[in-house]
Amino acid sequence: MTFFAFLGALSLSVLAFELMSVFQTAFSTFGGNRLMNFQATNPIKRRSTWEALLVAILPGRFDPDQAKNMADVVSLLRRAGYPYDTPGEFYAVAIRDFSIFLAVGGLLAGAVAAMNIIAAAPVIALIFIFLGLRRPYVRLKNLAKKRAESLRNNMLIGLSVLSALLSSGVGVQEALRRASTVGGPFCNLLGLLVARMEVEDFTKAVEVTRAHLPDPADVEANLFLRDIYDFFANNRPVLSSMQGLQESVHRSVVETTEARAALVRQRAGLFGVMAVLGLVLAIIAPFMGAGLM
Repeated sequence: MTFFAFLGALSLSVLAFELMSVFQTAFSTFGGNRLMNFQATNPIKRRSTWEALLVAILPGRFDPDQAKNMADVVSLLRRAGYPYDTPGEFYAVAIRDFSIFLAVGGLLAGAVAAMNIIAAAPVIALIFIFLGLRRPYVRLKNLAKKRAESLRNNMLIGLSVLSALLSSGVGVQEALRRASTVGGPFCNLLGLLVARMEVEDFTKAVEVTRAHLPDPADVEANLFLRDIYDFFANNRPVLSSMQGLQESVHRSVVETTEARAALVRQRAGLFGVMAVLGLVLAIIAPFMGAGLM
């Protein structure tokens, strides 16, 4: 009982501190001091007590300066197309998600404990804590997966434009620049490749572009980057390889579309069978009830 009283007192103290901080900030802004303009042009985001507490307890999970998985987060941000501008913004969202899951898990665990199911309460709390820790990373992986699917469709358009430009005698780098204006995940990667080649060695530019692939195991995308590297490194002709990649990507897109269509037909057939069963049950249910009477 003393432990819960301590937790309650600590929570009230944190709440009172946060309220006083909010009132102090509001009164300071209302006073219109000379630092107002400076603060407006150079805002400093202050962490709440809860955020500071989480960072102090789990610095390797929520502190960008001490995170153990910073390299993985940066890689996921690149692959997902930078849904967050900086890793710090990602960790701030991770704290918010974890706080929501922790609150929901605590409420459910408390409700289960109130129903005298004490053994299940900590299990529910641990499940929600685990989900809260994993959700930001799962969201990034899902965004990278969706971007990989969009890149495959856009790659077919980009390769078609590249093949047409190269066939008409346009240089490779100029063709890449023009194709990048089409827009889309793959064409945006072409723009990144051209931009990096203008400021650094083409080998480094290709590696940077490869790091931004949504799916590092994408065969066609890696073959494309290898062909571009071979052209600049070994002066290997690139038109025939672009046309071959275009045909390969076209077959891949057709196969993916057919697989989705087959899945839709399978689900539609299953729903049809369930609808027929429901109709049959609805027809015979009154007679079954009358027989029981």
